[in-house]
Amino acid sequence: MKTYISLLILIQSFSLHLFSQQELINAIALPNGSFIVNSPSSYAKSNLRGVSQWSAEGLIDGTETTGWCASKNSFPFVFIIELPETFVIEKLAFSNMGEKKQAGICTKDIKVEFSINKADAGYTEVFKTTLAEYSSLANFSIPPKKVRWIKLTILSNYGNATYTELMEMQAWGKYANTVVPAINLSGQWKSNWGNVELIQVGSSVTGSYPYNNGNIPFGGIDRRVLSFKWTEKKTGGSGMAILALNEEGKRLTGIWCHGNSFSKYGFWIFEKEGNVTSNKELSEAEIATNLKQTMDTDGKLIVYGINFEFNSAIIKNESEVVLKQIAYLLNANPSLKIIIEGHTDNTGEESYNQQLSEKRANAVKDYLVQKNKIAITRINAVGKGEHSPIADNSTELGKVANRRVEIHPLVN
Repeated sequence: MKTYISLLILIQSFSLHLFSQQELINAIALPNGSFIVNSPSSYAKSNLRGVSQWSAEGLIDGTETTGWCASKNSFPFVFIIELPETFVIEKLAFSNMGEKKQAGICTKDIKVEFSINKADAGYTEVFKTTLAEYSSLANFSIPPKKVRWIKLTILSNYGNATYTELMEMQAWGKYANTVVPAINLSGQWKSNWGNVELIQVGSSVTGSYPYNNGNIPFGGIDRRVLSFKWTEKKTGGSGMAILALNEEGKRLTGIWCHGNSFSKYGFWIFEKEGNVTSNKELSEAEIATNLKQTMDTDGKLIVYGINFEFNSAIIKNESEVVLKQIAYLLNANPSLKIIIEGHTDNTGEESYNQQLSEKRANAVKDYLVQKNKIAITRINAVGKGEHSPIADNSTELGKVANRRVEIHPLVN
């Protein structure tokens, strides 16, 4: 056995965290679960392994470096973007940093419309402006308004006869609904990598897919956000994925990466096909064996689905299944001792984040000791606050990854 094994448990306090009055989310960013319903003909198409420069996805990838370009001018250009659920949008932002070697290529006049009814109906104009040529990201406040679908219409450019570019669009707001109905992802899903079968128990989600003998050994859902590890037996590849479930419960949309870094990502789309699964719930012994095998193979184990109340160290009841799985592993390996580390993103005061990370790490420890009868001598708990990020805190995706608990098994 390896002398040092990292067991990462990603805490999905994603959605409730964003209800803070001080924080808005870019609702149309690809990493946050948006879906392009309609787009004009583009200069390039994105490969599902990543966002391509000058593709439709480049407009909403969350960066100013990858943008959209028309394949050929034919105004107006219309984009329709579905948000994963209803938001109250308060701010729009646009980057118009087109290629300076292409005179007149920047977008000029635009119109933005919102709909809460359908992707193809019920739109109301909320914003219209002339964007400055070659301008970096510019923010525009608008009266707060509920929206589920956003229509962007590009009406003109600065004179280029052939092409038009726009580097980035953002729409910042908060979730319109603080309460989310109970979700069960169990069933058959059709994806852009083939069929996927999911089974959910509490906040724990596992699954499989035929492509390269794919497996989802550990996953978890909090609110509408599904995070999981994927492995592929045929290639030996593995990585992480984060997807958001839409309001109708029919589509999961998000991103995936190789390894533990989302610096480069592709996008993954699941469409619900049926509720019947062939999967069965695993026994305690099978779960412990699965965890152990993954630890031996990867040198670490990523488990999702330990969820906390907003701004609190109170563990949600739905997390019981995941915590029991950790207990199964410890009971099956009685010599294993662990250190639980709590981690946060950098939102809020540094001292507060430090305290919260300590409380959450101790909450996991206390649960394992008190509810699962694990000897207290086998578990230590420490808080790391915001000081050990594993992703970029300037993005919502990075913050999701950084809000976590790490459990480090130490083998004597």
